[in-house]
Amino acid sequence: MSMYVIVQPAAGDGAEVVEPTPGVRQLMVGVGGAALSVQVPARLGGPGDAARFARGLASAALDFAQWCEQQSLGRHRLHVDGIQSSGALSSEGDA
Repeated sequence: MSMYVIVQPAAGDGAEVVEPTPGVRQLMVGVGGAALSVQVPARLGGPGDAARFARGLASAALDFAQWCEQQSLGRHRLHVDGIQSSGALSSEGDA
């Protein structure tokens, strides 16, 4: 059975890694009054599966963020690892 959840993020919504007990980490996503927890499956290969899922999610989220920035014509700024991206691409000759 599939379940689709549609969210429209607002200011204050976000994601973070939490450690509810020592040595146990979860990816938490909060939107409005709802929360989504991504946990490591308790099975052989679970940590690897969770890592692949998280990397795929991160890659898709970055692609989506870049598209959103392009749609907003650079009015929204994305900060990733200390690097600022405005969605506007400059040519090599621009400095």
